[in-house]
Amino acid sequence: MKVNLTNVSKRPIEVRNGSTTVKIYEGTNRVQGSSYTQYTLAYYLGNQRVKRKFADLKEARREAELVAAKLASGENEVLRLTAADRLVYLQAQEDLRPLNRPLNVAISEYVNAAKRLPQGVNLGEAVDFFIRRNPIALTRKTVREVLDEMIDTKTKAGRGSVHIKDLQSRLGRFAEAFQMNIGEVTGSMIERHLENLKVAGRTKRNHFRHINSLFKFAIRRKYLPKDALDEMAAIEKPEEDIKEIEIFSPDEMKEILHVARPEITAWLAIAGFAGLRTAELQRLDWRDVNLAEKHIEVTAAKSKTASRRLVPITENLLAWLTPHAQTAGRVSGYENMSKQISWLVQDINAAREKQAKENGIDPKDVLLFKWKRNALRHSFISYRLAAIKNTAEVALEAGNSPQMIFKHYRQLVTEAEAKKWFMMVPEKNS
Repeated sequence: MKVNLTNVSKRPIEVRNGSTTVKIYEGTNRVQGSSYTQYTLAYYLGNQRVKRKFADLKEARREAELVAAKLASGENEVLRLTAADRLVYLQAQEDLRPLNRPLNVAISEYVNAAKRLPQGVNLGEAVDFFIRRNPIALTRKTVREVLDEMIDTKTKAGRGSVHIKDLQSRLGRFAEAFQMNIGEVTGSMIERHLENLKVAGRTKRNHFRHINSLFKFAIRRKYLPKDALDEMAAIEKPEEDIKEIEIFSPDEMKEILHVARPEITAWLAIAGFAGLRTAELQRLDWRDVNLAEKHIEVTAAKSKTASRRLVPITENLLAWLTPHAQTAGRVSGYENMSKQISWLVQDINAAREKQAKENGIDPKDVLLFKWKRNALRHSFISYRLAAIKNTAEVALEAGNSPQMIFKHYRQLVTEAEAKKWFMMVPEKNS
């Protein structure tokens, strides 16, 4: 094929970059009797003059811009790229033109961002997530700011001080761990936070429950989109530690009350026959104990769950409370009941050893009494469920969920043992 290059326009198109100029000549190419327009790109690479021919002016101009840019920056080696490489480069330049972003800067930013992403996540997915969680209409708030607003709102609404302190403690750790916009907190971040807590499984679930409440509050305040709850729903819930529920037998309870000093008898009786939590008992006032109407009021401010409940006073509990009842004042006169319990255990074991000696038994052979954690409350729930056989009612009295009662306390004791428990009354001469 013979090409005629003699017919070239006298005024070439000039493409400039700084002091560098690359020219494009328009001419006519004749091939086998036919003619068509051809564009010749001409420039010097060192001492060598380079000519490249194009049938399309746009393609020729784009290549000229590339050549001029590289010649101006001294990157002559880049001009020796293959045709495919040049095409990729030109396409990248074209894509970046609306952003007014140099190619090298764009690549650097991309690489830096890609390195920070979790394995298997691409930059597009990360951007989609950010936009979804941070719409322009939403107010940007840090985790700490949202928490402070939530605490303030619940305080003004009259929520119990125990509940408020629990929120401040658990969510305070969460806010400390995530000092960022709440919209940037992901489900995987929350999972890792829960995993790193050095606490029992049930406690982790309580942390998760509060974090979920914080997210719902943020959604109501328009700090998060509604689909932020999808992140929470996808979180693997912490497993509760499987521990056997420990209770006292009726004989052990009788021994406890028989040995106990009068100052702590009411506290022990309410714990065992009404099932109040230790913290609730420590805040209980005699004004909340209504012997006439036979119920104990656990106010929202004194309840762990921040909800009011009425706990019935059984006939045997009435008998234990009547000799110690007061018109007002705390039921527990001690700030540190653990110390009182420790002394009670010593007194019980001393009584056992004394009884052994009287029966001619070596005190070393006596089985020592051991206190069981939360066993008074566990005992009440277990015996009460066996006595009335109504999970929902026991749940209301204990301030627990029916699911929790059914899962942990069903079939722990017999009806006969329950009858013996709630028939336990003070001896007439005590």
